[in-house]
Amino acid sequence: MKKVAKTKRAIGRPGSARPVRINKQGQELGRKGKETRERLMNAARKLLATHSPVDLTAVSIARIARTSSATFYIYFNDIHDLILALSEAAAIEFSEVHRILEEPWDPGHIELAHAQRVVDAFNQVWDRHRDVLRFRNLEADRGDRAFAEQRIHSGIRIIERFVERIQAAYPVENRPPRGQAYAEAAVLHAALEGIAETDPIHVEQWQIGAKRLATAMATLLARSFGSRIASPPSSQPK
Repeated sequence: MKKVAKTKRAIGRPGSARPVRINKQGQELGRKGKETRERLMNAARKLLATHSPVDLTAVSIARIARTSSATFYIYFNDIHDLILALSEAAAIEFSEVHRILEEPWDPGHIELAHAQRVVDAFNQVWDRHRDVLRFRNLEADRGDRAFAEQRIHSGIRIIERFVERIQAAYPVENRPPRGQAYAEAAVLHAALEGIAETDPIHVEQWQIGAKRLATAMATLLARSFGSRIASPPSSQPK
């Protein structure tokens, strides 16, 4: 796949898709242009239900979208560019996770039901976009800068909310340094994403079950966000 060329976009807040204002020919996107671009993205989503991202082609996507491959290249550099756009669109759907995390929490209690809602909302996004998000993570791990930045932007707001919940769970006098809380939050997010990334079919083959894993993840979050009376370790770097 070719490298993604820079495109003119409006800057959005982390984790949000940045609205594309011009096509690859430098023309301002009007209503029809936006509709055609969205049609191509929807066609790719349909194909991803039965095809791997690496098997997608401009021709097959254009055929489903009832347009031409030449039109495809007016809006996307290549399949890599299209999947990047799909991953940005998927990131918007984590808004429900953000909303739940921003609700009032009682740091004096272990709110398992509340934490379960976070896990379920997160998993639902992954269930809808697993192939795209898995490809994003794979390319990010391989060093693709665009996908790496998108992955970071998508997760950073969730991690920051985790940090707030972790610190709030301690009495003020025993509150851990932000760096320590951030490290714990990053580990929790990595576990959350790692479980969500695994295909439920494979989870069932382990005879564990997706439901048990989701409950276990919610328990970890609830305990991390709940009452933490004991002093945090003093040997951790700040």
